[in-house]
Amino acid sequence: MRSKLLLIAAAGAALTLSACSDQHAQEVKEGAKAAASDIKDAAHQIANDPDVKEAGTAIKESTKEAAGEVADQAKDLGAKAGQEAKEAGADLKKDAKQGAAESKKQLNEATK
Repeated sequence: MRSKLLLIAAAGAALTLSACSDQHAQEVKEGAKAAASDIKDAAHQIANDPDVKEAGTAIKESTKEAAGEVADQAKDLGAKAGQEAKEAGADLKKDAKQGAAESKKQLNEATK
């Protein structure tokens, strides 16, 4: 009889623990859902915050301005390089003409 009572008590305790475990799991599940909902709401609030939108617009504008400045600098450097190449070409042409004239002069003197 005593062993029957112990068996019944053990079964009752197991059922109680099982019920607590299910209840605890349900509470954890509900807590996770609530936390996920809070996170979703916070993300929505951040996305719609005027200050955040303004900061995003400012970043976008400053990026465009920086890209424009880089493009302008590259254009200026390209123009400067082109001008320097043109000047170097003119100097080379001048030096070649002078060298040719000098060679012609020396050839004329040598053949006299």
